[in-house]
Amino acid sequence: MPTLNTPLNDWFEYWLVDHGFLRTVFSNRYELAGGLYRVNQPSPGKLRWYRDHLGVRTVVNLRGEAPDMAFYRMEEVACQRLGLQLVNARTWSRGLLEPYEIQHLKTVIDTLQTPAIAHCKSGADRAGFFAVLWRHWRLGEPIGYAMAELHWRYGHSSRAKTGMLDHFLHCYLSQAKPGQSLIHWVHQDYDLQAVRESFKPRPLAGFLVDKLLQRE
Repeated sequence: MPTLNTPLNDWFEYWLVDHGFLRTVFSNRYELAGGLYRVNQPSPGKLRWYRDHLGVRTVVNLRGEAPDMAFYRMEEVACQRLGLQLVNARTWSRGLLEPYEIQHLKTVIDTLQTPAIAHCKSGADRAGFFAVLWRHWRLGEPIGYAMAELHWRYGHSSRAKTGMLDHFLHCYLSQAKPGQSLIHWVHQDYDLQAVRESFKPRPLAGFLVDKLLQRE
């Protein structure tokens, strides 16, 4: 028998299964130039606080559109009630994006109305990757400099499987032709399979991130 998507079931799934109870005391929130905040998955109450205290107008959900998941149903309803624009962009903490998905991220960044928040589940990996691209495409910073957003102080590990995000950017820096932009490299020379196969995570770091922290 399928599970009923009731408010009570969503509450239980969000706060316990999705670890929402841990995020009540830690939002992993950091402000970037240009009116963007990187955060972990916000509750409806946190969304209201971000709107009322930070002036947030837009919410970028980096976990993707997921109507079968409680976190998404709660977030979608909360954004509608609060008058916030919800922008969905499916990204991965351990995997690589297709060129069209990276192009979508660029479009989101180029057109994003601020103040805004960008979130994944923990605010560490996918939010960090988005922050790198924000600093590069929106603020004009070099990739090598913007990669400071992928750092352990935000909860990110470059040695675990989540280091695939760092590896993708390092591949661009090492493979790009002189003057070739990131988006042009993605569309012209990016070999997803080769990038994936050339990354070797560290087993211990993977155990800590995947098993203990249970990153999505």
